[in-house]
Amino acid sequence: MRNRRLWIAWGLFALLLLAFASPLATRGQGQPDARVDADVWAEMDARGAADVLIFLSPQPDLSPARRIMDKAARGRWVVAQLKAAARKGQRPVRTELDAMGLDYRAFWIVNAVATRVTEPQLQRLLHQPNVIRVALDKPFRVVKPPPAESFASQSIENIEWGVNRVNAPWAWDQGYTGRGVVVAGQDTGYQWDHQALYRAYRGFDPNDPLHPTHDYNWHDSIHEIDPHNAGVNPCGLDLAEPCDDHGHGTHTMGTMAGNDLDPSDPNWPEGANNAIGVAPGAKWIGCRNMERGWGRPSTYIECFEWFTAPWPIGGDPDLDGDPSKAPDVINNSWGCPSDEGCTGPEIEPAMNAAIDAGIVVVVSAGNAGSACSTVQDPPAIYPRSFAVGATDSGDNLASFSSRGPVIYNGETYRKPEISAPGVNVRSAYPNNSYKPMSGTSMAGPHVAGVTALLLSAEPSLKGRVEMVEQILMRTADPKTTTQGCGGDSSSDVPNNNFGWGIVNAQSAIESLSQPGTLTGVVTDTLTAAPIPDANVSLHPLSDPATTVMTTTTDASGVYTFTVDWGEYEVGVSKSGYADASASPVYVVGGKSTTQDVGLNPIPSSVSDLQIAIDGADIQLAWTHQDDTIVNYEVWRAMDAAYFDPASAGQKIGDVAPGLLGATLVFTDTASPLGDTTQQGYYLVLGVNSVGQLANPEPHVGEFDFALTPGAP
Repeated sequence: MRNRRLWIAWGLFALLLLAFASPLATRGQGQPDARVDADVWAEMDARGAADVLIFLSPQPDLSPARRIMDKAARGRWVVAQLKAAARKGQRPVRTELDAMGLDYRAFWIVNAVATRVTEPQLQRLLHQPNVIRVALDKPFRVVKPPPAESFASQSIENIEWGVNRVNAPWAWDQGYTGRGVVVAGQDTGYQWDHQALYRAYRGFDPNDPLHPTHDYNWHDSIHEIDPHNAGVNPCGLDLAEPCDDHGHGTHTMGTMAGNDLDPSDPNWPEGANNAIGVAPGAKWIGCRNMERGWGRPSTYIECFEWFTAPWPIGGDPDLDGDPSKAPDVINNSWGCPSDEGCTGPEIEPAMNAAIDAGIVVVVSAGNAGSACSTVQDPPAIYPRSFAVGATDSGDNLASFSSRGPVIYNGETYRKPEISAPGVNVRSAYPNNSYKPMSGTSMAGPHVAGVTALLLSAEPSLKGRVEMVEQILMRTADPKTTTQGCGGDSSSDVPNNNFGWGIVNAQSAIESLSQPGTLTGVVTDTLTAAPIPDANVSLHPLSDPATTVMTTTTDASGVYTFTVDWGEYEVGVSKSGYADASASPVYVVGGKSTTQDVGLNPIPSSVSDLQIAIDGADIQLAWTHQDDTIVNYEVWRAMDAAYFDPASAGQKIGDVAPGLLGATLVFTDTASPLGDTTQQGYYLVLGVNSVGQLANPEPHVGEFDFALTPGAP
């Protein structure tokens, strides 16, 4: 069946776009501005002013970054997009803030400004139309001990039990210690010169040990004493070198990269007295985001921004940030509870931007277990977070470890993604000491360390965040549960307790030398029937124009590829159907990946379109000949050249199909007839229940004349 396009001469007309502005509603009118969170008004009522985060448009689309496989290129592109959006969106608000004489900090990573305002000052800022949200920048206590958990005392071993459990020593024996990889943490700070940490600090120079370089290797986002704390901070504020005012940060970094033996020793790393780190060959950098355990959204955003493009001590984030110095993985052993500051996505854009820039972001699931749906705080609740649960030395899930599922923005997500040792974990502590601690805060660093071992074994994985996460999850030691969170069965893997299981460095690295299997079923989206003999092609995600291999579906609609691990796009075509593709598709070595694809059947084209002129009106008529069509769209355009309905022309109406074989009629009462020097045409397209349009074909079924007013 063919489309018939009917040419018609008409006069040119203008489409008027009406711009409107809604007046700013004040609280005095009983209609507070919906862009302002309720707790901002409450804070102002209580204290007369509030620390706020003002989020602005535009927010750039960073999704194309997933197709960039080079970490440096990916980071540069993402940072450029973010800075361009911030420069465009922040200028009017910053001008107002300057005019009011207010101090503020601008963030390019989220296109937001942090400041302290009174209600009249905020109302003035709300006159800017690109203000999309005003959130409270409230301090919250981040470092909380987990509930008491009984565990058997363990003798002190030179290699910590958690390091052994994730099979790090196996990786060391293969020569993969994390060398060439940069790990990072944002936490309470770090004792950089701890005997188990100083050699791995990126700013340490063994040839000049007394003069470390802190530029690009350390940042302090703590600029004032938190109101919940008394007295001076033991480390100070705006630190030019790392310091830990609590101990939590030093402990987490020790689990990632700690080792007290000189790497030049032939017995390194397993011969150390304190082989506490999973990836002792990695270098580390850090950012302090808490003041004695209390942080706020802006301090976390500031650390994410610095990690994404580090700048030197005292440098300008916009001018001096260098994405080439960004870490490969960031550990985040903290959470922002909703009842103490985080009510939604305050931190999410910053976390997502770091991920888009090619940095693996590991987060702790939280210590609110053992009930289901206790993963409840940012950033663990965010869909793209790589959340980690905690296990003990018997591979049991810790009672305090938070469980899923998570409901976020109306969608349900399985959490956590993976698990790791987090009970009675001994690691570095300030004053050159060591201390056992428990919590998902201890589990996350194990996963960050295994990530470093994996990247050490395969440097091309740097920047390919989603692929790294898939490898870690799919190669984890599977663990099941009978708790039934989220409807999990006793055999489900992944599940809402352990995720995919306990992270395993050996399995992850060994997968790199194995091919993977990609399989799926191609079905008709209208009938759900399998489609045989469909053409299936496989393409690199970074270069969809290149074809890796092709195949066809069997009688059951099944296709199968055996292929190297990596990121792909699957393309499918079949006569009578619209082409379809699925991406990204991640294939892990030694594992089978399933990617089903649905094809939309193309409705029959209208072949008998007729036209009649009645004064200034035009009447179209055609026959309903395809019972899969649920609606007809009527289009007209001013251009005599063939057009794509999705991008040109004007949709002027819809017609319900009625009975099969019925004659359908549409009257255009607003047809711009009158100018015989201009030509245009009508096009009627059927639409089926899956939203697929009939296929318009260029220069098919055209009348070779133009209709003018008064023509027969």
